[in-house]
Amino acid sequence: TIVSTGASTANFTAPATPPSPNTVNVIATPAADPARAASVTLTITVTTTIAVQVSPATSTRAVNHRQTLSVEVTGTSNRNVTWQVNGTPGGDTTAGQICVVGVGPCQPVSTTNGGSVDYLAPASVPSRNPVTVSATSQADSTKSGSAQVTILAHLQVNVSPPSVTLAPRATQQFTAAVDGTSDQVVTWQVSGPGCGGAGSPCGGIDSTGFYTAPFAPPAPNTVNVTATSSEDTSRSGSARVTIATGLTITALLPASVTASAAGGFTLKVEGANFVASSPGPGSTILFNNSPRTTNCSGSSECTTTLAGVDVATAASLPVQIRNTDNTTSNQVFLVVVPPAASDDVIALSSAAPSATGKDIVVVEPTTAGTSTDLNLNVVAVGSYSASSNTCVLGSDPLVLARPASGTATADICAFSLSGLDPALNYTLTGPAPNDILVVAKQPLGLGIIRLTLQLSSTALPGPRTLFIENANKDKTAATGAFEVK
Repeated sequence: TIVSTGASTANFTAPATPPSPNTVNVIATPAADPARAASVTLTITVTTTIAVQVSPATSTRAVNHRQTLSVEVTGTSNRNVTWQVNGTPGGDTTAGQICVVGVGPCQPVSTTNGGSVDYLAPASVPSRNPVTVSATSQADSTKSGSAQVTILAHLQVNVSPPSVTLAPRATQQFTAAVDGTSDQVVTWQVSGPGCGGAGSPCGGIDSTGFYTAPFAPPAPNTVNVTATSSEDTSRSGSARVTIATGLTITALLPASVTASAAGGFTLKVEGANFVASSPGPGSTILFNNSPRTTNCSGSSECTTTLAGVDVATAASLPVQIRNTDNTTSNQVFLVVVPPAASDDVIALSSAAPSATGKDIVVVEPTTAGTSTDLNLNVVAVGSYSASSNTCVLGSDPLVLARPASGTATADICAFSLSGLDPALNYTLTGPAPNDILVVAKQPLGLGIIRLTLQLSSTALPGPRTLFIENANKDKTAATGAFEVK
């Protein structure tokens, strides 16, 4: 149809479907002289917004392996597509076949209503590689999508990073990619000519590929970290690890302390290629660029004692090892953290079960240089009877009963294998100011302490945690040890 919009203009509207033939003439005839008519020829075509996308767009598969492909058709309600491999509907045994997903042996299929199919790689690498798997819209045969599949003769295992140099006791996360299959499960192992003998002279690796270097370099000092495909154990990949042989610090114990600690604690330096103090002379610890009295029990461990003045203020203090030939190790830092002005509270509820933006600073115990156990750990708490001088320890939260009015006291006892004494600081969680006070402390022997608590009738009900802190600002918590009722 055509509608005049002015003396010399008009709008033409194309038909809903193209005519046959699909050309039309639009003629303009001047009223003043009909013999002077002119025309223009228009071609009527179909425009479409149909799009076809196949995913994944690229992949790698070993011979006789499957790759699941998905197709998405947009712009039409007709989701039917025709599948081809290198132009062959449904594919063939030379270039690979299109199969129903998860059905074995292959159930061939060449058309689907969208959805997914399995591409089954051929039994040998085709001459045309990679192969093209395409899906063509049946609503518009000019619209199609495709994927490129590279065919491998066998599985290939690649380990990343391929090579790395580590200090003794350092760690490295390795990852493995198995090309040619969807099965990415691998087993890890460490090997090398110097890996024989007792212990783990070449270090160890767990099931996730997390490698830990040995305490001292093996001889030779290179090892292989190998990932083997669980699907085909004849296929594996390796990374080369070189264990540094120079003077190296790998760890400080503790690596952090709280400022204003009383001091008198042991700083342990672990690493490799130290010189033992006996028969001597041995290595020297340089703390904050100053040599300290040092005892080295062997080539991998030296210790010194730090005083309160050494960690009086917050800072990152450098630590090095110097050998008798004046060679020095890498520099590591003891982090001295400022003491917290007050305890923070992370309030959670059923309506708000999580919190964000809450950084928790964890400072290591000063006992880390001599023991892996924090000597403040509370094994149990219980009630204490002054009349019978007995302590009844239990595992359940100890109930603290509020008085009907005023204040009241309650005697409790706490036990630690390393011993608890009145010199330690004992506090309970609560509001500010606290509604439960520790008003007396008495040692009972065998690592048991008697605490006399004072609570008021207005004390808040609910669970309470017992905190214990020593002079070096090491703190432990007996979480939910008490419940106020």
